[in-house]
Amino acid sequence: MHNSLYFTTFDPLCDAPEVCGLCGTRPPVFHFELNSDKYQKEALSRKGFCCEICATRLLKVLERTESQEWAEEEAALAADDFDTAEFHQRLESLRTLVRSK
Repeated sequence: MHNSLYFTTFDPLCDAPEVCGLCGTRPPVFHFELNSDKYQKEALSRKGFCCEICATRLLKVLERTESQEWAEEEAALAADDFDTAEFHQRLESLRTLVRSK
């Protein structure tokens, strides 16, 4: 399974709770679905409604899990004497994208 994070809009009059399902303090602005097969060494699947701040946190969770997987892949390739330059480029591209938001 690949890591994924989906955000969608919703009808606030019909579909959503009054507060974010993650922090419980702010009104939700997105419906989300997060699926990760390697979050803290176990599968994670979570859905709900979230505020803008928690949406940003979810993106960081996705970035961390993907970075961890890339680091593991890089270590395995390096152990087999493969060139890991492509992994460094992919990881830096992702970090640059996340930082620019």
